[in-house]
Amino acid sequence: MSAVPEEDSPTRFYLVNFENYLRPKQPNKCQPLQRFKKPTGRSTNLYRNLKRLKILRWYNSVSKRFEELPLPKFLGFLRARNDDGLCKRKTGFEIYCEMASIHGFHIFVGAKTWQRILWWLLICNAVLLSFILVIMSLSMSKETPTIRFIDTMMKPTAEVPFPAVTICGFNAKEWMNSSLIENVTKGNASWLELLEDLSLPICPQIKMCQWDNRMVNCLDKLQPIWTLDQRLCCSFNYNQQLFSSHLGVSFVLRSNDELLQTLKSAGFEVLIHESHEIPNGATPRIFVPGESDAHIMLRPYINRFTKNLKGLSLQKRGCYFPTERRLILSDVYNQINCLAECRSKSILKSCGCAPPKSAIEKSWPICDLKQMQCVIDFDHDEIISGEQRNCDCLPPCEFYRYEFQSDIRFIKGMINNGIVNTSNEESTNEVRVRVYYDSAIAEELLLDVYENWLTFIGTFGGITGLFMGCSFVSVFELIFFSCVRPTCNWLTRQQILWRRRRNQRVGITEARSLGPAN
Repeated sequence: MSAVPEEDSPTRFYLVNFENYLRPKQPNKCQPLQRFKKPTGRSTNLYRNLKRLKILRWYNSVSKRFEELPLPKFLGFLRARNDDGLCKRKTGFEIYCEMASIHGFHIFVGAKTWQRILWWLLICNAVLLSFILVIMSLSMSKETPTIRFIDTMMKPTAEVPFPAVTICGFNAKEWMNSSLIENVTKGNASWLELLEDLSLPICPQIKMCQWDNRMVNCLDKLQPIWTLDQRLCCSFNYNQQLFSSHLGVSFVLRSNDELLQTLKSAGFEVLIHESHEIPNGATPRIFVPGESDAHIMLRPYINRFTKNLKGLSLQKRGCYFPTERRLILSDVYNQINCLAECRSKSILKSCGCAPPKSAIEKSWPICDLKQMQCVIDFDHDEIISGEQRNCDCLPPCEFYRYEFQSDIRFIKGMINNGIVNTSNEESTNEVRVRVYYDSAIAEELLLDVYENWLTFIGTFGGITGLFMGCSFVSVFELIFFSCVRPTCNWLTRQQILWRRRRNQRVGITEARSLGPAN
């Protein structure tokens, strides 16, 4: 007997009311996602007592009137939404405020009007303060574009060029007066010849020169030079670059000529300056009397510049690089040499000639005694004005500075005390000078840019982060919500409109293809 197949059981359908399904089971305990008003409940006795006061009533009435004040259109975002933000469509500004990392912007969503206005004022003040501080930082960097600081205090002196040591004598003859000029003008003597005749040679008086140790003779390194005040001196290490650890250089000045002995008794001047610098009246010097032993102890200071300084213009950095400006007397720039050349050029324009033994070109005409008065008048006008105009002689960016101390003793007292063992009485007529470093280390100063692009980013980020909490993320957010998001929304709308027009065209085409109904 075959089994009778059972009929398929009908499919069961379960009716579900989706509205009741989504409805919460306990509606009394349901709260909105964002709630800005306090729930009404039992009020305390203190609040009821305060509510009876007129001040609280006045505050409530004023706050309500303040909320009802009309706002301009450009401040429309300050109006309160009066809801939790879920019922109305949010603007792009409100979406940006919810997601922005800047402090205080999230208050603009769902808050009351007075809260929005208060936070808007605080944010405006923060932006204004940060803007003012950034402008002050930029103005300070413009006023002082460079800064000098100590890079190291352990620079070996063996790496520092030894300075030029110039020895000058005192000329007892005063020829710069009108009577002498009139007497010499009657003859055939020139200004240059007069200078050479009245100058006292110093290099022949140096009988011994020892460099860096007791075995190296440096008499061949001595050369006569003319200072800017037209004195003939003898200089060691001029326009050279010698290095010394700490022994330095020693001189012994001696002469048997009676005239030179009388002039030498007045003493000498020892000038310390850079090797490529022409000594002038402002060069640091020390007086060494006759028949004495002088020890001059040097302390060098190095002034260098960084690579960041090359990015600044000449007006901003306010100094010349060593080979940036060419001078007549030296390839390395020096401010004193620049001022000397500027003076010679100004005298050439004013008097038609240049004074002898000064910073001049070989092709320039040399002034005669008849033109000396013009030179004297020019120097007098420069002293009255107090500065040289149109020179553009800025200080150098890299230079060496030497400070020194001296210890001078008379040789006679040293002989009487038995310090100097010598039997020759003529040795007391000599002058001994020794110049050396007092320490094996030097101090190095570095000239750098006060504020470059890296420090400006740090300053700007610190100021804006302190007042507003801004960062690079905040900038990207602002760019995204102000440029990228509106562009994407516009492209999406254009694409939707294009699809609608295409669907309309396709529908019209299909309707035409079917033809009229029968």
